Amino acid sequence: MRLKSRGLGRKELVMDFREYDVVREDDELVVVGTIRDPVNWEFSIRMCEDDITGITRLLLRKPMIMYLLRSLFRRTKHHHWTQERSEHIEEGQRRLATAKQKAADRIREHQEAQKAAEQPGAGAAAAGEASRSAARGA
Repeated sequence: MRLKSRGLGRKELVMDFREYDVVREDDELVVVGTIRDPVNWEFSIRMCEDDITGITRLLLRKPMIMYLLRSLFRRTKHHHWTQERSEHIEEGQRRLATAKQKAADRIREHQEAQKAAEQPGAGAAAAGEASRSAARGA
């Protein structure tokens, strides 16, 4: 997938959803990974039930279904990948393992920050530091 935004100037980011990980956190799904082209940029996307419903509605439209079928059975090239498919898959598997570890670390830090904030008698400084630590990891 290619991502464009006015905030990116003329840059176009290439996203490879085969490399990303999805983690459930409370009542949200969190997609985590790293965009590699043209820059290395770690990201997380938090989605709630309304987002999933909207995405599903998009995916069930006829053009998307036709595109999916074509990509499953008649795909001829990988037009925006810069390396051979086998190399890309191997690198993707390595990066996915890294992303999973980072996701687990982020979730653990977030949970620790929540616990610190919920503890009676915990000072505001301790809760604030835990929150800042979790924010740095996100």
